[in-house]
Amino acid sequence: MPDGLPISKPLLKRGGARNRADRTSWQLTERQCHKVLDASFAAWDAGMPLNRFITLAWGHGGIDAGDSVKATGKFVRLAREWMAARGYSMPWVWVQERGDSLGQHAHLLLSVPAELEPLFRPMPLRWTKSLLPQHYVRDTLDTQRLQFAHTANTEAYRAQLLGKLHYMLKCAPAALEGPLRMTGWGYTEWGQSCHVIGKRVGVWQTWKEAHGGLNGP
Repeated sequence: MPDGLPISKPLLKRGGARNRADRTSWQLTERQCHKVLDASFAAWDAGMPLNRFITLAWGHGGIDAGDSVKATGKFVRLAREWMAARGYSMPWVWVQERGDSLGQHAHLLLSVPAELEPLFRPMPLRWTKSLLPQHYVRDTLDTQRLQFAHTANTEAYRAQLLGKLHYMLKCAPAALEGPLRMTGWGYTEWGQSCHVIGKRVGVWQTWKEAHGGLNGP
């Protein structure tokens, strides 16, 4: 793990109840925060830094809250298959939230090799359109590139990555911000809450299989 990044803790053993599709929750747990952070840094250590930040506003696009996690899983699968067809693995992490304007939605970080960037650029919109029940609704998809991921400026990338992770974890208890070493990496207040149906977080398979074979999206 690169120096100065948030601390890790061993994962807990998995349990069936917390992975039920109809489970509801209001905040992220400490365990979920560690999963997202650890998987993100593992991607960086593996030479596949997470460099694309995507918001999928499923509720805004007409997908029910109960189907939002399934839609996120399908989006990730389409992206992974697209990468695999070109000979690349794709690390990723996502966090599920819910709000008044976007409905239940996902914030997703994934890794796009620099050489595939031009080809990848139109794909998220194409995949999103294919998953919506009707026509595409403006602002259902937002995508941003972390431009320092494939440069020698590791401190700039570190700041970008931690800024996005800080934002993604804002529905964690405020008391966790300090212990997770996330204080000062973003301007969004921690300790927020929202009613989410189903899984709140998902992380890339290769990392999960190496840490106990946790369930995929």
